[in-house]
Amino acid sequence: METKLPAIAILPVLFSPEQILVALAVLIPALVIFNLILISEGVFESIGLRFYQAMLVTVGALLGSLIDIPLLPVGENVIAVNVGGAVIPLFVTLEMVGRGRVSRPKSLAAVVLVSLVAYAAATPVPGLGITMPFYVAPIAGAVAGLLLARGCRTAPGLAYARGTMGTLLGADVLNLANPDVFSALTGGGPTVLSIGGAGIFDGIFVTGVLAVILAAYAGRGLREKGAACPQEGRE
Repeated sequence: METKLPAIAILPVLFSPEQILVALAVLIPALVIFNLILISEGVFESIGLRFYQAMLVTVGALLGSLIDIPLLPVGENVIAVNVGGAVIPLFVTLEMVGRGRVSRPKSLAAVVLVSLVAYAAATPVPGLGITMPFYVAPIAGAVAGLLLARGCRTAPGLAYARGTMGTLLGADVLNLANPDVFSALTGGGPTVLSIGGAGIFDGIFVTGVLAVILAAYAGRGLREKGAACPQEGRE
């Protein structure tokens, strides 16, 4: 009696292992950027921007990360501002303040608080730039927004505006204004120091997105428990 063993069909492989690795190397960053765009677009809508404005800001930050605008020559060196990491967050903040979505006095107070935290946590590294633990500024911005807005729905807007502006001022501007830090960063040679220079992946951009998310979720939890902003009640 003949016994038939189960056969295993071996299909031809369309792509080589090297081609698969190259495809993954392209697809994974693309998926990360795509998800970041979706998340940040939702964040900007939550602070009062319309859908098309949120998309313009998000895509503008991505493309603007490639553009540095020279601002101030200092000897052989140049201080520049990055469009994606500094200019766009500044415009978003000015738009919210101008339309009254956030209080000017509270915004100023929050900027001061976050600036002090960012300045204390920032570390200038020659050849790399000014570094800071990624969680410091978002938490500081979210806490400042929640405290000054008393947990109300304006907290995410305050968190974004103050998180980004506080980081710009405290981590970048105040450090660059220090002659010793400036000399250490330039290393004695012609250098372009870009504020917000890493664009969409810069601490300033990420700070704004994370600060809004933290303030939104924490504020919602506090309101549901009746621990903050009782006039808005449960959501």
